Amino acid sequence: MAFKEILGNMIAGIMILYTKEFKLGDIVEIQADQAYLGRIEEITIRYTVIRTLDLRQVVLPNMTLISVPIKTFSAEPIIKLTALFGVHYDSDVAKVLEVILNAVNSFDFVKEKTTTKVFVSNFADSYIEIKSLFSFDPNCGLLTDFAIGYINEKVNNEFAINNINVPYNMLTINFEKEADKQSLIKNIPLQ
Repeated sequence: MAFKEILGNMIAGIMILYTKEFKLGDIVEIQADQAYLGRIEEITIRYTVIRTLDLRQVVLPNMTLISVPIKTFSAEPIIKLTALFGVHYDSDVAKVLEVILNAVNSFDFVKEKTTTKVFVSNFADSYIEIKSLFSFDPNCGLLTDFAIGYINEKVNNEFAINNINVPYNMLTINFEKEADKQSLIKNIPLQ
């Protein structure tokens, strides 16, 4: 049984190396026993090594790789990514859109900057949802989650500079009688 697995992995390794569905340095998403997103670090005749977003090293048998769905992001010169933001309903939406567009386009990993889109995508309970759709270079050396993280950080800083408020959930309680309010306040435990 063990020999069969070894032989199967070797044949799968030859197929992977021959077909070149992915190569060293490619960013891949693999749906194996769990989902893995990371960069291909090593391809051998028996196994493939992936470095995940959280910097774990995952060694996958090649038989697994030829039998599960794999998305290869690096095979594309450009991929589209989305970043979401929420702003207070009192915000100047035109200003918000401008701030986000400038922040997103300030990064070198954002390509085809003239195609970057920023728009209102939803009216949520406590905020206006803004979506940014931009072109990302998957070969820039960054994983997509890190790129979006850098954008989120930059937008957050720009919001602070431009006095754009990011809302938080709040609950407003209205009392019909002042006595009900006082009763509730009296029963709140203080620590």
